[in-house]
Amino acid sequence: MIRRIPPGQRRDELVAAAIRVIARSGVAKTTTRAVVAEAGMPLGAFHYIFGSHDELMRAVIETVTDDERLVAEAASIDATSVEAAILSGLNAYIDLLVAEPERELALLELGLFARRQSADGLMRSQWQTYFETAAGLLQYAAVLTGTRWASPLDELARTLIAVVDGITIGWLADHDTAAARRTAAFVAVAFAAHSRPASSPTWS
Repeated sequence: MIRRIPPGQRRDELVAAAIRVIARSGVAKTTTRAVVAEAGMPLGAFHYIFGSHDELMRAVIETVTDDERLVAEAASIDATSVEAAILSGLNAYIDLLVAEPERELALLELGLFARRQSADGLMRSQWQTYFETAAGLLQYAAVLTGTRWASPLDELARTLIAVVDGITIGWLADHDTAAARRTAAFVAVAFAAHSRPASSPTWS
């Protein structure tokens, strides 16, 4: 008997299946047939939801990144300082990394694969998603704590991406969660130094 699955649920299951296949076998082997087999769906189900393989890969990037954003925002909701907001968000990300490392492995695989294929295609889209998410989280932290950023937001966002990438690769290499959290604490202090009370003059 064929399962009747709502389109939204079918999409989520295909994305989750793609993440597992990428982490296990790499992007090159993450064919549409491999994904539907992992999801336990017929091939036609894929084409009903996604117009192409690239569209699925973009959905993987957006899904994982959006989940990370939601986790970071939820963790920092009670923060009263930028340092606390950044630290809470980074620690929440580390918790997610430890619990589901295959998701981050999938993103790393996607980035490397995309670079080999075309720097102007999927990799650029992946970077833009990261950048928008990082900038959004920094803006969220500032509004949440009644502060503003004294340094250009785009520079801070790029730095945050570099930090998260470093924490991710470091943890995947050594699984030293305590070291990852020490890095997060150091970074939170550093970012706080680039913030000012929202009411202070912009030249201060």
